[in-house]
Amino acid sequence: MAAEGEWEEVAEEPDADTGEVYEGETAEAEPEPAGDFERPPRYGREPPRAVGRPDRSVLAMLSGLGFFVVALLLVLGVWNLAGTVPSGALGFAAVVAAGMVLAVIIPYLWMLDDLRIRPRFLRKSHARFIAGPLIGVLAIVLFGLFTLAAGNLFLIILSVAVLGLTQACVALFLYSMLWQE
Repeated sequence: MAAEGEWEEVAEEPDADTGEVYEGETAEAEPEPAGDFERPPRYGREPPRAVGRPDRSVLAMLSGLGFFVVALLLVLGVWNLAGTVPSGALGFAAVVAAGMVLAVIIPYLWMLDDLRIRPRFLRKSHARFIAGPLIGVLAIVLFGLFTLAAGNLFLIILSVAVLGLTQACVALFLYSMLWQE
């Protein structure tokens, strides 16, 4: 046993392969087998690589699902709650329909420069210029929705969600189906 501050001496022998002496090795250490290990061959496909963009079929599916949700919210939510407003369900639904038309046109005009299918009579530079005033008209339609809802906060949130989802679904659809590579 070693006393305090003293080290125990260990027998050091030269390594069998190189002849070098390593400190801390004992003479009883077993030598490692000296064989070349090869990796076994890998069969099958290569591992998948990261993709820069999401798959367009998934975006098209999300767009279709979004249109379905918009239709459900419009029929089951807005139409049922619009009967409680003083202006009537038909007037409120007409303003929501006008907003939905604008929500479809605005993303189309905004993304027109990058789409494969374009109308011949509309130049690329004019499309975003036309989309600008339509955004202002959509803001007026939203103000009309807020006014006609007569303080029904749930109806306001629901109708804005319908318009926002419509706009997002149209943008997803245009990107997934008509985007130019």
